[in-house]
Amino acid sequence: MSRRLERIFIYIAAAWQLLDGVLTIFVYGLFIKRQGLDVAGLSVAQMRAMKALFGSIFNFVVIFGVLLILLGLLNIYLARQHWKNGSVGWKLPVWFLVCGVFSYFMMDMPNIFLFMSAGIIGMAKNKSMKVQRNEMIGEELG
Repeated sequence: MSRRLERIFIYIAAAWQLLDGVLTIFVYGLFIKRQGLDVAGLSVAQMRAMKALFGSIFNFVVIFGVLLILLGLLNIYLARQHWKNGSVGWKLPVWFLVCGVFSYFMMDMPNIFLFMSAGIIGMAKNKSMKVQRNEMIGEELG
């Protein structure tokens, strides 16, 4: 049975994760960094505190963006190398459902739809492939 539809969903979701990670780092991260530098009328101690605060927020944003990029690359790898046509496995659909739940907590609506769809379709195809194999084994035995 073909896994083409699930792979397409995963490639689109992974591309969105890569784009989202790059935008998080270079657009939002640099915006946060500039916000900490553009505060006027502060004493030297207050300015240092603001730079430290916004520097920490910038570091968090960059780490989060890198996490999104790594997840996107991992999902491309998994879809390309481990989700072959006709293979029955329960780990990949569960992984994509977990990615969908992670996307839910990030409020990433496109990835919620894409990952949940790929996981549910993958599990449904697994079930039909198992039934198909059991019927073929039953026919061979008697």
